[in-house]
Amino acid sequence: MQVFNLYFKLLKSVAPALIIYAVIFVILIFIISTDQAQNITHFEETKIDTALVNYDEDSIFSKNLINYLSNYCNFKDYGDDEDNLADALFFRQVEYILTIPYDFGEDFYYGKDVAVEKRAIPDGVYNSSVDHAINNYLNTARNYLRNLPNISEEELVSYVNQDMQEKTEVTIANFEKQDNNFSFYNRYFNTASYIILSSCLIGVGMIMLTFHNVHILRRNMVTPMTHKDMNLQLIGGNLIFVLTHDILFALFGFIINDDKSVTGNLILFWLNMIVYSISALSISYFMAVVIKNKQVNDIMAYVLPLGFSFISGAFIPQFILGDSVLKLASFTPVYWFVKGNDTIALLTDFNGNFLSKIYAYMLIQVGFAAAIFSLSLVVSKNRKLNN
Repeated sequence: MQVFNLYFKLLKSVAPALIIYAVIFVILIFIISTDQAQNITHFEETKIDTALVNYDEDSIFSKNLINYLSNYCNFKDYGDDEDNLADALFFRQVEYILTIPYDFGEDFYYGKDVAVEKRAIPDGVYNSSVDHAINNYLNTARNYLRNLPNISEEELVSYVNQDMQEKTEVTIANFEKQDNNFSFYNRYFNTASYIILSSCLIGVGMIMLTFHNVHILRRNMVTPMTHKDMNLQLIGGNLIFVLTHDILFALFGFIINDDKSVTGNLILFWLNMIVYSISALSISYFMAVVIKNKQVNDIMAYVLPLGFSFISGAFIPQFILGDSVLKLASFTPVYWFVKGNDTIALLTDFNGNFLSKIYAYMLIQVGFAAAIFSLSLVVSKNRKLNN
């Protein structure tokens, strides 16, 4: 067990850096917890906070559509600046952005293929009610235009208003509490992805870098210990380090959350974290094989996790990021870990399509880990032959 004991002796040398990352994580989590506490009362009203951009202010039809939607929306004016609108959606000042394009009412009246523009927080609690209201209003108006071709715009608005008199009140029973709990875990584990990868690069990466030093490799080649035994002890040390890390993350999140119930969603969050940790371990191992300098490894331990987290949605929700950024991020396991967490937070039916998606995201992470480990073994073997 010489290698195994040496592993944890080396781990003590990077303990200060790991403690610094732990403190950073605690600070981030308490910021998230405070934000969660402030947002608990944000969804008291049935109406959804909506940013309205109306480029068709003179249209009777558009005005009446907005008046009808006011039963479902609490309209707010943020102008038409894209940056202001994106910030409002990102900071949850609104959950929905509705844009009525130029000449929408006139084009709709004359049968052109037009539509309002909608942006919303994905799978928001009330989004479907607003979408349904818009579709209901426009489909009703189209039926009148199709069956009464000579109807005036004023008559169209009048007939549609009569049909819209009956309203359905939308209520959500006992869901808000559940959503808040899963929303916390969602952000908690997304943030943890940054710390897990950083800790693996600093802890596991530095240890493996030491063992892959050319001088140590040459010494190990002439020792009585077989290469297989040495690798098994290193694998055991790495797994203990990662699993200990995961257990601490799971316990800390469970302790600071108000709800102490262990649900199927929480178990899936834990499982997804373990799978991601294996991927983080594979990246750390690969970096230790490729990089020969500890200073370079330190730089990568800061830069790589931060870059992966920003483009993959760990810090910024994925629906805010552009398609090109997400395509780039899809080549990292962090993206699929975050995507899995986002899906777990929405899971209510454990026999449905969502569950199969979650397992698929986990399998993709396992695929990343297997591919990176395989590549690491090839590179490591070539280095040994060259040395």
